[in-house]
Amino acid sequence: MHVAMQSLVFRYVTNATIVTLLDPKIFHMQVFKSNYVTFNSIRVTAPGDSPNTDGLHIAESSNIVVNNAVVDTGDDCISIGPGNRNLSITGVTCGPGHGISVGSLSKTPGENDVVGLSVRNCTFIGTSNGLRIKSWQSSVFALKASGFHYEDIVMMYTTLSL
Repeated sequence: MHVAMQSLVFRYVTNATIVTLLDPKIFHMQVFKSNYVTFNSIRVTAPGDSPNTDGLHIAESSNIVVNNAVVDTGDDCISIGPGNRNLSITGVTCGPGHGISVGSLSKTPGENDVVGLSVRNCTFIGTSNGLRIKSWQSSVFALKASGFHYEDIVMMYTTLSL
């Protein structure tokens, strides 16, 4: 698996709380195959025109919580890859960037479903996207994205809200 440069990677982590990460560089944080990890009051910044600077990428993980984050990047504020279960994102301010994205899904065989996503009390300011689900158009691999709940979402100067 090719992985872009990152400031901080969490792999196979259980029962952790991340309190603050300030101004990391490049592809900021990745959570992979982890369980019960909480991010509280993190701040992630990168220039709005910087490509591939996802704030937080989560893949193949479960019970991940993101609370009260401020994410200003040139790419996805939070990207959610395949194989995630029971994610909670609350009180995130995103912008600039590409919003909160699920996917891209169904790119390769064997990807697992994304089940249980709650996004609440989030604000998007000057983002190109708000909330989106991305999949590969020509994919022949079936994958389900289910149990999503969006509530109390504010979007200002967002190009594509959904």
